Amino acid sequence: MSHRTLRRARQFSTLPVGGSRETGCPTPMPAPASDANECTAREAISLEHSRKLNKFILEKGMKSTGALALLGYFLFTLAGKVNILGFWIYIAIAIVHQVISLLIIVPKYPEYVALDNARKARHTNEKGWDKIVLWALAGSTFLMYGLAALDLGHLHVDELSLWFAIPGVVLYIISSTLNQWAMVHNPHFERVVRIQHEREHRVVKTGPYSYVRHPGYLGSMLFYVAFPLISGSVLALCGGTLGIMGILVRTSLEDRTLREELVGYAEYAQEVRYRVMPYVW
Repeated sequence: MSHRTLRRARQFSTLPVGGSRETGCPTPMPAPASDANECTAREAISLEHSRKLNKFILEKGMKSTGALALLGYFLFTLAGKVNILGFWIYIAIAIVHQVISLLIIVPKYPEYVALDNARKARHTNEKGWDKIVLWALAGSTFLMYGLAALDLGHLHVDELSLWFAIPGVVLYIISSTLNQWAMVHNPHFERVVRIQHEREHRVVKTGPYSYVRHPGYLGSMLFYVAFPLISGSVLALCGGTLGIMGILVRTSLEDRTLREELVGYAEYAQEVRYRVMPYVW
């Protein structure tokens, strides 16, 4: 072999297999058709999921904004004035809660979308007594709002110092956190009391459910204390007290229903002894 031939052979031996002589970079090999189709399908599913999630966040954000706007209109109109700092603080933290929920928690836990869809549906096995309790709770909530507006705008029965808004905000944060925490762990966190056979209803023991059996109701009870403290209305505590009583009634009735109808719940009740308040009830 000549010297020139040997040098040329060495040059070619340094090129990678499938490589380019000009760059020395590997030439991309065509992927099998099945892999390409699978990759395209995954991308399509991901894009569709993102589209649905963004649509969900937008719709929920608009509904929440509208609901808060109506609540503000109701409070300030009934009070007859807008310079009530407690109401503004409450609306502000409610907005912050919605922003955190929709922009941080929901994208991290997309199960929220499926749960929200399930909560909208109507079913034939909803408990009749639950509808009565829900109407009573709605009435208690609006009574609490109305009494606060009348008290701070007209009656001035016994207004609380602005300092009471601090523990009120803390209780509101704990209330919201408990509800969000419960919803993340419980795929059966619906608005009505029923056994969800079509969704393979099961006992949930993780997260807050390892401490109390109804953490969402504990969060609701704290809300009925938080709003009067934030608004600064002692009179609003009357409506809040009725709301707490309604929550206790619903907790008792729902717990009895689950013991009787949900497989494994009676055993779970032996493991986690407290319904809503550790070491109390």
